[in-house]
Amino acid sequence: MIKQKFSLHTHNNAFGIFDGKSSPEDMVRKAEELGLETLGISNHFIWHPNMQRAHDMFFVDYNKALDVFKRNIEIIKELRAKSKINILAGFEVDFFPSVEWRKGFERMLKELEYDYLIGSTHFMRTADESYLCNIYHMNELPQGTTFEQIDEYMKGYWENTIEAIKSGYFDFMAHLDYCTIFNLCTSEKWNEYKWRVIEALDKNHQAYELNTSGYRRIERPHPDYWMIEELNKRNVPILISDDAHVAEHLCNGFDKAESYLESINYTNRWTFNK
Repeated sequence: MIKQKFSLHTHNNAFGIFDGKSSPEDMVRKAEELGLETLGISNHFIWHPNMQRAHDMFFVDYNKALDVFKRNIEIIKELRAKSKINILAGFEVDFFPSVEWRKGFERMLKELEYDYLIGSTHFMRTADESYLCNIYHMNELPQGTTFEQIDEYMKGYWENTIEAIKSGYFDFMAHLDYCTIFNLCTSEKWNEYKWRVIEALDKNHQAYELNTSGYRRIERPHPDYWMIEELNKRNVPILISDDAHVAEHLCNGFDKAESYLESINYTNRWTFNK
């Protein structure tokens, strides 16, 4: 029995651009089978004028990005009209703190009919955002990149996350320590940044997710247990997300997450209300 009757952090393979492996229709069909009341579709929103390499869903061109995001929402509207359950249009947004990015982002938001926004960070960067590298594509780092340089780039990763929390743009924050999948920022020296994330969430009353995809990858959720427990002490609202990229991953780990949250008496649960 699934207690949380919604899943809002999901991805699909709409028109072959986004990184989901299942079709939008298959994701909806599976959500209906599971007895969900609401499915949110949150394909990636990744745009930056300094993007070094534009993978299919990484956009440099503003107009091309906007066109794809609009088409994505049209697909969601069509699914909503046919589905037995509530279908919401969201985006998982890679946030950057520069004025240039924010201006472009805010312009796009005025033209998009979305229901909610998830804040996330997948990129390491230089302080001036002149160089960006998705952590998933670290093999694209220039030959000769030193560990010291990577550390500097990772500081940009954490600063992105902290500034995203402060921005007020997002309904909730995704996989706060995503980088640990790649064995990055696992040593104690990075705890300073993790504590800053905790403090920013608390101060800004920003909801965040317990992301169950970590159970599959590193045998624990995102963020780490100790961070969740510190956030519980501060009564920061939490929801459970599966970060499903295939239909079979919808609600994976929800029971385990529910049991854990019950064991630590985490009662401040965020729900969509708009």
